[in-house]
Amino acid sequence: LARQERWDELSEAIRSYDTARAATATGMPMADLLLFGARADVVRAAEHSLLHGRPAKDSDFFSGVEAFEGVLMEDPENYALALIVAHMHIDIGWAWRGARANTDISDINREAFDAHFTRAADILRDFCATGLQSPALCAARCALLPGHSHPASQLVREFEGLIDLDPMNPRHMRSLGNYLLPRWYGDYAQLDLHARRIAARTYENWGAGAYTWVWFDALLVDPNGFGMIEAEYFLEGVYDILRLRKDQHTANLLAAHLFQSWQTARQRYHESGTQPELAATLKHGFEMVVRDHLREVHPLVWGHAEIGFENTARIISPDRLAQKGRETALYAVAIPFLNSLQTGQTVRFERDGITQINP
Repeated sequence: LARQERWDELSEAIRSYDTARAATATGMPMADLLLFGARADVVRAAEHSLLHGRPAKDSDFFSGVEAFEGVLMEDPENYALALIVAHMHIDIGWAWRGARANTDISDINREAFDAHFTRAADILRDFCATGLQSPALCAARCALLPGHSHPASQLVREFEGLIDLDPMNPRHMRSLGNYLLPRWYGDYAQLDLHARRIAARTYENWGAGAYTWVWFDALLVDPNGFGMIEAEYFLEGVYDILRLRKDQHTANLLAAHLFQSWQTARQRYHESGTQPELAATLKHGFEMVVRDHLREVHPLVWGHAEIGFENTARIISPDRLAQKGRETALYAVAIPFLNSLQTGQTVRFERDGITQINP
């Protein structure tokens, strides 16, 4: 639609999905997918130029940026178009900055990052996410936080607004938890406090599930969080999530997470002798999910869990990631049935349950 300049149709589709809170089975908002696709050509051209020091053949990303700005200028009150152009600037800003620590960024790269984030903020300033009841606008405001001089002071307020507008999408809670890690804008005590606050705030939607979602990615990215988490409450959240979400993506997501968490807790105990009960608690939760909920294996989910769902620093091909995930999953799901397997039984996972067949 963007390539054909069918901006009215594209804008209407974005607004429609945004209003409906439509999302994929994995929680990706459909509006976000359209926003990403619409800006992808320009962003990829910019990334190519920055990576290789020259534009790709027949590519001039500066013209693409100017063209998008021109489209918005013709319809400045169209918030869907504003989101496309703002996210374009956010993506290009990150392409300039990269994933390096603040101290490793050159002045020119930092200035370019700041300029693009400032432009994105200017574009979105006149749109009220609450008034428009737009999770996509709220999410964009959250995406702008790394460009603020004091993002920590606004972080929780912005994410609470997003979660209030779209409480059934766990990706917002997962992102908040990641940003509350010490490597970003918080610490473990704040993370646990706000996980509890969000759980109370969304209790009618998730039960204890929000506590689990806020800690979810943070634990795999930074295992030091295990020193703060309340494991029983975390598992209560797991059970509440599975009561509400009965699909196999969610079952794989939680099983893979609990398996990696259990392995990490075991290693931490062997190294420090602390929290001796944590590994056993997480193992119990993992085996419950496998026995009661898991009926098929999604290899990419398990592969991503092994490197940390939000860990973008370690890149691996999808095929290799899926192969590694499949190996891990098949090893892991056999553990609850190890005694039976050693006696020669066959364990069969089927849609309606698990059967164990004697030799």
